[in-house]
Amino acid sequence: MAETFIALACAHLIADFLFQPGWLIRRKSRPQFLLLHILIVTILTAAILGSLNPYILGAIAVTHAAADYVKTMKFKDTLAPFVIDQLFHFAVIAAVAVAFPAAFDAGAWRILSEDRAAAYIDALTVIAGFVAAVPSGAYLIEKFMTRLAGDRRDAAGGGADLEGLPNGGFVIGCLERGIIYILVVSGQAIGVGFLIAAKSLLRFGDIANSQHREIVEYIIIGTFASFGWSLLVATLIAQRV
Repeated sequence: MAETFIALACAHLIADFLFQPGWLIRRKSRPQFLLLHILIVTILTAAILGSLNPYILGAIAVTHAAADYVKTMKFKDTLAPFVIDQLFHFAVIAAVAVAFPAAFDAGAWRILSEDRAAAYIDALTVIAGFVAAVPSGAYLIEKFMTRLAGDRRDAAGGGADLEGLPNGGFVIGCLERGIIYILVVSGQAIGVGFLIAAKSLLRFGDIANSQHREIVEYIIIGTFASFGWSLLVATLIAQRV
């Protein structure tokens, strides 16, 4: 059952956070683009699980389409709907894994030897963790910080004190979460301390020169939220592999 869950979870994360670019997200209120996303989810699920079981693929496709439709059409793109949507998807994945525990073993990947099948599952686990920590974490932290800042645009990064490269904060966040993830999963967690120290030194000038307490707090909270999320995901994955 664990192998089936890992394969389904990895397919979901890749489909939602690597194969769903911004232009697709913005157009999901239109049926053809929602169907395109569901098609991608279904294809990745079949490929990674190695199964064409119509009940599994149907359950994943229908529930994913229903959840995304409700989220897109009925709610704003904020933190709570995002978290609830992802929890629902993973609840469905868990239910499917319980209902079809041997789906992975009975699928196309049964041609692999026991050792290679185990290595494949370990690879899927590491990939799923990386996607959860880095691109998924970017969405989570962004929505968390937007909610925290509320309507105070200067505190949210719109003020002159925080101007920088376009998408610079996004790229920096992904890099720092990615480095933390790699360090922890590879057993080099001690390196995280050096990364935190380096980030603190680089950010010290922003904080020291700022006259706005909200901006200072925003930077500190955002940094610790980003680090904390990546550490949490990496620690869970490290225990599995």
